[in-house]
Amino acid sequence: MNCEQIKEWMPHYLDGLLSLEREQSIRLHIDTCPACEQNLEEARELAALWREMEGDMGKQEDLDIPDLTDAVMAKIELIEAERIQRVPVPTTSRRRYTPRTSWTHYSVAACLTFLLFQFGVFEGLAYQITEINGHMSNSVTALFGPQANPPINK
Repeated sequence: MNCEQIKEWMPHYLDGLLSLEREQSIRLHIDTCPACEQNLEEARELAALWREMEGDMGKQEDLDIPDLTDAVMAKIELIEAERIQRVPVPTTSRRRYTPRTSWTHYSVAACLTFLLFQFGVFEGLAYQITEINGHMSNSVTALFGPQANPPINK
């Protein structure tokens, strides 16, 4: 067995739930592997701590701790009943689309377009589009090479 298998079977080994052959093979590995031997000791210490804590839990049951479950559940049921009985108040919402706001948007768009024309933003637009078209055409030609037009058979 290897160390990973030992780590996997360690809890069962401590609880004595393994077959005799498997327990012997684990014991043989632990006797020859210091790391697994240390893991076994740590696991035994943790198991002892766990048993000790379980013993302490039994002592706490003897304490007079009030049970709040019924009171909390009653409060939850009361809140839920009030929520169900509450009638939702209809909210009035303003229409988002009105003719006045629509005209306002169109007016703002027209004013901005006029201002852009005045500042000459669109003067070189036709030239820029032609230049971009030329660059795109050159890059397509560079990628795919010059293509001859196939003859049209009539």
